[in-house]
Amino acid sequence: MPMNVLEIAVYAMVLTASHPNSFECVAVKPEGVNCTNGLTAKADGPNLLFSTGVVVRKDNQGRVSLSNGLQTRFDSSAWVAFQDAGQKPVVSVRKTGPLRFRFSNGFQCEAMGSPEDMARCYKP
Repeated sequence: MPMNVLEIAVYAMVLTASHPNSFECVAVKPEGVNCTNGLTAKADGPNLLFSTGVVVRKDNQGRVSLSNGLQTRFDSSAWVAFQDAGQKPVVSVRKTGPLRFRFSNGFQCEAMGSPEDMARCYKP
């Protein structure tokens, strides 16, 4: 699952949504991403593996699930809700521009320069 740094930053925000803080993520060699919130991510076959052990899986229809039990639900207003196993919303996100996402917790993530290189998540 090749993902750019912005997509990885979005999932890093989802994983830290209960205690959000501003952070930046940067691509590192050989393949991976380091974020200033302490999370790292790398490809794990077709999936994405975070340093916390959480695996992000995307199926052929674009549905996303996380190994920690979070599932996604799309609503009619273009928000994607990340829900726990009991279907309680953890955080919601929507795309607000070509390289920008807004979260229900007031944070936003955006690419810095090329989306393959750097991204940041912050509260405007």
